[in-house]
Amino acid sequence: MTNQNHSQKIEIVLKNYYTALSEEILVTAKSDGDSTLLRRQLFYIRAAKLEKSLDSDDLRKTFWINIYNAYYLIISKESTDNASIFNLKRIKIARSQLSLNDIEHGILRKSKFKMGFGYLTNPFYSDFIKTFAVRELDYRIHFALRSISLEKTTIDHYDSEIIENQLVQITHNFIQSETEFDTKLKLIRTSKFLFSYYRDFGGMRSVKKLLQASLKKDLKGYTLQFKNTAK
Repeated sequence: MTNQNHSQKIEIVLKNYYTALSEEILVTAKSDGDSTLLRRQLFYIRAAKLEKSLDSDDLRKTFWINIYNAYYLIISKESTDNASIFNLKRIKIARSQLSLNDIEHGILRKSKFKMGFGYLTNPFYSDFIKTFAVRELDYRIHFALRSISLEKTTIDHYDSEIIENQLVQITHNFIQSETEFDTKLKLIRTSKFLFSYYRDFGGMRSVKKLLQASLKKDLKGYTLQFKNTAK
């Protein structure tokens, strides 16, 4: 065995199996490939084994963001009603059935209601969802999830070893591409979900600070407006 082959085998062994599986499913979905066999593996995973494997928020965010984005693409192609795809429980993992909303609001937003601007916790999520929910809410997941619906996505899949940098990048890229200025009217227009979940971002003042930091522009005196962007 050559040193190169030996190194590749070590890398495969060391890489988290479940995050690697989520990456493969997403890459396959993006290339219009058949991910049936890969998704079947998800269904037969033991929940206890998956929980033990996803033992940090970086691993949980990596796995669930990849799964969400993959199934967004898969379900969108299977359904003619784009508005309903977020409620369809077609994601089968560890013998449980989840919807895109379950993953976003239950797992990645730490058991929040979809409505309520991020202030309200939903106590009615299943034990499965509560078990896999992130320990700390990371507002950047909003950009990671919504970027999948844009024509140009800059990240093929999320990797737990570099997810911090990837979330910084996708947040910056999303804000840069989806924010508009009117310097005469002193008006800035950006995506509506920053308003819909503004508590996730730390409040409206923090939303404006986030835009200012990402755009590297002094927004003092600017009025914020929000436009619809993919859910």
